[in-house]
Amino acid sequence: MSPAGSEPKDCNREAGFTLFEMLAVLVIVALTAGAISMLYRSPSSEAQLKTASLMAASRLRDIRSGAMISGSDRLAVIDVARKSIEFSNGIAPMTFPRSIDLDVMSADSERVSPTAAGIRFFPNGASTGGTINLRSRDKAYEIRVNWLTGRVSSASIN
Repeated sequence: MSPAGSEPKDCNREAGFTLFEMLAVLVIVALTAGAISMLYRSPSSEAQLKTASLMAASRLRDIRSGAMISGSDRLAVIDVARKSIEFSNGIAPMTFPRSIDLDVMSADSERVSPTAAGIRFFPNGASTGGTINLRSRDKAYEIRVNWLTGRVSSASIN
């Protein structure tokens, strides 16, 4: 038995959590919740449009390089109805989301169908030229292929 006025030895004044520990746990929970919500957030239509434009331009540059390296013509066929670009060098076709409108202008000699046109790249780096427009809501990007040099450029047109 403990003497009167003294505390029992098994009573611990440090039981429980400090304010600092509670705040640390709350910060960790908030950071985790924020990170998880970012994983499941869908990208904005503007971000999808910009990504699609940059990817298409990059793939066209790749096919141009392939034509120069292989010494043979390479063709990119842009199908407006299917919202896709197919490449003759065997790489997978590129498809665009439904939210993106696609338009193409190219040489009449490369017209494949009423809804599809091609851009041909030659071994010397030149091409038949063309312009691909990508639109989503109030934003648009234009991909240009210079007929003389085959240079591929992409820019926002809004």
